[in-house]
Amino acid sequence: MVECVRLLYVSKFTQNDDVFKTELMNILMTSVDHNALHEITGVLSYGNGYFVQCLEGEKTKVSNLYFDRILKDSRHKGCQILYFEEQIERIFSEWAMKFAPINPSIRAFFQLQYAQEFNPTLLTARTIGPFIKLLAQQNAWEYYI
Repeated sequence: MVECVRLLYVSKFTQNDDVFKTELMNILMTSVDHNALHEITGVLSYGNGYFVQCLEGEKTKVSNLYFDRILKDSRHKGCQILYFEEQIERIFSEWAMKFAPINPSIRAFFQLQYAQEFNPTLLTARTIGPFIKLLAQQNAWEYYI
């Protein structure tokens, strides 16, 4: 049986705001193509200079993606894995890469939990699960870059 995992990491965007939309579109298009080919699913969220991404799939494929591609991508710095665990069921099964921009419900989550703006480095063992569920509930097509 193939071992499936869920990985959540956070990083900072290294580029300036002038190239943000272009780079974000490049990241999303590359992610969709790569992930569909490797049966990886997930979500990417961005706000306040932070990326937070949740990836699901076969352990080897998810690990290779993170260690061989994401960590070597110059658009990210300070990558930290916040969550890595075996999973039986995918919650992003419909998405090769869903984009969930910061919106009122995500802002409210961080205000309630931390009394701060969106900062995924603050996520803890207690709040990561609810945050991932919140990302899964976001309608990716409702918001535009």
